[in-house]
Parts: sequence; C-alpha cells; structure tokens
Amino acid sequence: MLASGLHLCFWAFLLPGSSFGDNFSHCHRAHEDVHVHHQGLEMKAGHGCNRSLHIEPGQQCPSCTRATIQAPYVVLATFERDLCKATYALNSIAKYDKNHNLGNIILLWVSQKPMEWYAGRIKRMIRMVARTRHVTVKDLSPQFRASGWLTGWEVQQAAKLKSASIVPTEYMVVLDSKNTFGRLITERTFFTECNQGIRQGHVVIKRLDYWTENTYHQSARLLGVPVPKGGHWPESITPAVWHKRTVLKMLAHIGESHHLHPICHGPLCKAFKNRATEFSLYHLYAHHRADFHCLHAVRKPSIDEDWNKGVMWLWHHHGQLVTLNHLSKRKKLPVTFGAEAEALKRYTPWARHRAGKHLEHLFRRAGLRTKPHTEHAFRAFYKCIVGGPLYEDIRNTTESPETVGRGPSVDTLRRVYLQASGALVAAGLLVAGGVIVWRAKSSRKSLDMSMVDQEEVL
Repeated sequence: MLASGLHLCFWAFLLPGSSFGDNFSHCHRAHEDVHVHHQGLEMKAGHGCNRSLHIEPGQQCPSCTRATIQAPYVVLATFERDLCKATYALNSIAKYDKNHNLGNIILLWVSQKPMEWYAGRIKRMIRMVARTRHVTVKDLSPQFRASGWLTGWEVQQAAKLKSASIVPTEYMVVLDSKNTFGRLITERTFFTECNQGIRQGHVVIKRLDYWTENTYHQSARLLGVPVPKGGHWPESITPAVWHKRTVLKMLAHIGESHHLHPICHGPLCKAFKNRATEFSLYHLYAHHRADFHCLHAVRKPSIDEDWNKGVMWLWHHHGQLVTLNHLSKRKKLPVTFGAEAEALKRYTPWARHRAGKHLEHLFRRAGLRTKPHTEHAFRAFYKCIVGGPLYEDIRNTTESPETVGRGPSVDTLRRVYLQASGALVAAGLLVAGGVIVWRAKSSRKSLDMSMVDQEEVL
C-alpha cells in the first residue's frame, strides 16, 4: 500500500438540492454585459461566487472527513472542433447549477492552433456561463506544439492532471465537451453526505471491456501497484471527481512534474502511448492510499444514476441506440448526456438519423435547444454534437426504421443473396462453357487423328 498523505454519460441522485437554504441569486447576472479580458495566453470573464458544501447534521461519517469543503472547480479541455459542443456544456452549467454546487471554471485550450485565432467564438462560448461564475481559459497551444510526438488526446490527458496545480479548491470536477447537464446539480450530485468525492463503480475490472481493462493494467504497471481483483470500478470517462493533493502526489510518485509547461517531463506521456489514461491512473493511485475512505466513496449506480447511459461512445455499438431511445422517453432526464466525436460512424444511415433525433429531443427537453424543427437545423445540430458521417444516402437505403440497429434488414439480405446467386450462376455457366469448348476441341482432334490413320492404312 502507498504511503498515506472519478459517457452518451450521466450522474443522477434523487436527493434534494442545496440544504441550509442558501440563496445565490446575487451571483447570477443574467442581463449584465460580460466583459472578457484577453491578454496573452489567458482569457478571463465573470465574477467568482464562492460556496461551501457542509456535512448534513446527524450523519455518521469517518472522523477524517472534512465538515466543510469549497465547491469544486470545473476543469474542461476543448479545442476548435468541439467549440460548439462545449458551448452546450457550459450553458447547461449556467442553467442547472443555480446554487453554485460547482465552483469557477478553468477551460484548457488544447490545440496546435493559437487560442487567439478563435477568440471570437470562445468569447461567445463563455458569455452565458460567465454571468454566473468566473471563467478562465488557458491557451496550451505552445505546449502542444513543443510536445512534437504527442496526439491531442494525450496532451489533453496530461493537461487535465496537471491542472491540479492551478486549481485552488480541494476537489475538482473533470468534464469533457460532450458532458451536457440536463438535471439540477445538487450538493450530492458529486459528493456524499460526508463530503467524500463520489467514484461511481460499475463492475469488477475483469468484466470491463478489453480496452478499459487494459488501461488499468497499463496504469498499474506505471504506478507499481497490483490491479485489484475485487470491488467496482468506473470506466475511463467523465465526469470524474478528483482530489487535488492526491493528483499532485500521484504525479510526484511517478516522477512527473506537476507544471503545465512542459506538458510532459517524465514518464506520463509515454504511459499514455501505452494506453494508460488519466482516469485509470488516478483511480488506481487513490484506491491504494490509506486515506481513500476519507476522500472518496464508491457508489454502484442504478440505471438512473449510471453516467455511462447518457453518452454515445465510439467504442460501444450494440444496444446504445435502444438505450438512447429509452432515455429520451423517460420522464426524468439524465444528469449529463451527449456524444463522443464520430460515435455513430459505424451505424447505418437510418440508425444515425434516429440517434441524432433522440439526442436532439434530449437537448430540447433540457431547454438547451430552441432552433426550429428544420432539416437544415438538424444537420447543423448533428454536426455539432456528433460529427462524422452524416446521412447523405439516408433516402436511398432500403432499411426500414424498425430494423435499424438490429443488423442487416431482410431486403438487404435478399439483395446480397440474389447478387451472390447471380455470381454463382455466371461462374457455373462460364465453367460449363469452358468444358464444352474443351471437349469439342478434344473430339475434333481425335477425329483428325483417326482420319490420318485410315489414310495410312489405304
């Protein structure tokens, strides 16, 4: 044990909202013109509105838990492709975090292109949420360009971990651009009644999909700890609740600098190349610490609480469309939902269309989308939230809506069968024709030889 010292995804807890009757209406400046200050590699807007979370009276909590903690900062990494999607995520925080159970926001600009190239779009993106809290955008494009051999995803992972060095609160909530909130954020959305950060656990590691299980094994190799055989573990996804000092101690443990520049100064990015992830590294390290129960609590989510069910993922396929259809019809929205980039590219055109419509329905129900129901608006929405292949051949497909997501349709199978049968018949006729020609030539040659023999006899 170490020395002493958490997809379409959603969180959902049915406990009541902010206790103690706190009113944070003075923090919301809905009609105030927000001034965005842009200087160098930073962009700032809005005003801070501090909030503390308290242990509820009468709770039986470990003696080492904190009675009061500050509302956690939000860390979100994005780049030019996800600006539209991140706008929905930030607007949803402004809409559903009325009581400031989340603190100020740090946006990490992770791109090889300078942030100033997209300054206008970024200012529009943060305008609404900056009326409710302070927003800081940090340009990490110099670090990205200096990294050379790293991909954008690997730089994002390192930046999320190292952002702990600039977060002033004890905890931080890590989000992605695809995490759009659809339900009120309460004191107990990300923390237990004892102020422990919630780590949602789904299944034991051996029952996770191969890719996720491998991330834990690669992370355990770097940390020098065994992979637990029991307990419930999350997938490497957001939202995740991290304890700031635990993140910094983990970086020191593996010999990695906690500074954002350079983005990698140790074994961290090499581990990402070997398929470790920032989430599996943190979960394993925190789990093996003696103070884990003081900082975190594992919650096995029900279907209403499982954040995996609200986000469409690229490496998941079967069953996602059925789940999304189910969620769009439920009376209560998932807490967060969205889609990973190009998550539907392996689907048929009809399935992409249906999944996009289900997602749009969720966004409309959440009050985050008010555009008219036109095909042009829907195509723009799909490009923003999902991207990737659209449905240019949707009107030419022979699949019916009832068979979408269930494999090839009957018409498709019939067409393939007829094509294969035609090819076999053609091949058979070709072979038969060749045999006939060969036999005809052989018969003619035999006839010629017999005539020669008769002439010789005469």
